[in-house]
Amino acid sequence: MKPSLACFVGHPFGLTLGAVSDKATQRRVVQGCLREAERDHPAGTIVDVGCRWPDDRRERQLRKEAH
Repeated sequence: MKPSLACFVGHPFGLTLGAVSDKATQRRVVQGCLREAERDHPAGTIVDVGCRWPDDRRERQLRKEAH
């Protein structure tokens, strides 16, 4: 079963909403996802909400490199 809508956030695993105590980024991620939820998307759509982590931590995790 496909989700009706998935939002992509380019953050490291475990920090999807942003860094601990970074309320501005956390709010931006949630607002971006809610904004997309209000729009009409076909079932199974994956939307990039445009949030990116400021360093290469996510890329290193994807390559399974040490931090």
